[in-house]
Amino acid sequence: MSSDTERRKPPKSGSALVLTIAAALCSTTVVTATLGFAFWALAAHIASAETVGRSAAMISAMQFIATFATLGLHTLLIAELPRRDGPDVRRLVVTCVGAAGAVGLLGATGYALVQNGFGHSEWMYSSPVGVVLFGVGTAVSTVTIVLDGAMVGVQQSGRQVSRNLVFSVVKLAALPLAAFAVGMSPQIIFAVWLLGNLVSLAILAMRTEAVDQWLTTAPTVRGFSPLWRAAAGHHWVNVATQAPRLALPVLVAVQLSSEVNAAFYAALLLATFIWIVPNHLATAMFALHSGNPEHFETGLNTAIRLSAVVSILAAVGAPFLAQPMLAIFGRQYEEARYCLIAMAVCTFASAIKSIYIAVRRAQGALGRAARAAILGAGLELGAAEVGLQLGGITGIGIALGVATVVEAMFFWPAIRAARRQFAAQSAVPVCGGENA
Repeated sequence: MSSDTERRKPPKSGSALVLTIAAALCSTTVVTATLGFAFWALAAHIASAETVGRSAAMISAMQFIATFATLGLHTLLIAELPRRDGPDVRRLVVTCVGAAGAVGLLGATGYALVQNGFGHSEWMYSSPVGVVLFGVGTAVSTVTIVLDGAMVGVQQSGRQVSRNLVFSVVKLAALPLAAFAVGMSPQIIFAVWLLGNLVSLAILAMRTEAVDQWLTTAPTVRGFSPLWRAAAGHHWVNVATQAPRLALPVLVAVQLSSEVNAAFYAALLLATFIWIVPNHLATAMFALHSGNPEHFETGLNTAIRLSAVVSILAAVGAPFLAQPMLAIFGRQYEEARYCLIAMAVCTFASAIKSIYIAVRRAQGALGRAARAAILGAGLELGAAEVGLQLGGITGIGIALGVATVVEAMFFWPAIRAARRQFAAQSAVPVCGGENA
């Protein structure tokens, strides 16, 4: 981030602006998802399915804790930073990074101790060095999430893309080197993941102007206190929307096996890649409303149309591409093909949920968004558990898809009402009026 945090003026068209923001976010995720796909495919060929499954469960646990530990601050920064300049930006970012990193470290340490207390034999949770490694890795991951939100907030998405590119390239390059030097194990894969994050942060710091001002800026809880309520609302929405994706690999590893979890994680990785465009269109809508509310109606229509196009392509292509894509990981990973097809077919339902959350955020109805997201997460996890018991990982995919469709049926009326609301507002001449 630059010292003056200058921001470009938004385009006149709401559709153009939502596409610009979504394109920046999508480019980051496309880079990380593509290289992440290569990372796990390489891991599948140089390590056993058991090692890959255990590693996937461990990294999913880290990502879940990191998502919880952000406390909604990365989303808050997207909304708040466009209204601030100079020292104000630095104080808010430093405060958010410090708070989230500390919570991530404490949360990961507590999780490891609880796992060890329940007799979990994983080295990462049962040895002092492993606990420290897991804690530091989670804290660093938390910090990167918050910083990525800050870079979106000050419209420096190029640096966000480059940081994620460095992270992905470093861990991909380090994986075979680590395998050759010390062999493959879950802790080695985790350490390689941490190395990628650390190198990306170091390069980001070297590219930051007036880095000494950032390093000497002290966090201030007093200046931050008015924002806690908004941050809490964003936090519960973020946790609830991410919880099923991050918790399911852990549940599969515990209730089925690490080998089965490796296949499920590969399917989930590919499904997440499909969901990139709808999810980031929704995030772009929220950023658009924060900076220029009058364009929200056109941005909303654009998000719905493009999500529908992506969803149709996913539903048509998945039955033909699921098996060959999973075969890249290995023959044993192909058992997750029907799970992947089920999740891909329900892409539009997932998009409706993301758009609903963005609409509620734009309306300032964070409490309503949080309640809906929490209920939806409970429905998805409950359905996935039933599906797991009845049909293994194929049952999970089908049950998760059905749950998402049910959610979409409840969320769509609110989106339709919001379209009418914002259309009516955009038809009224702007004379200094208030936003809804």
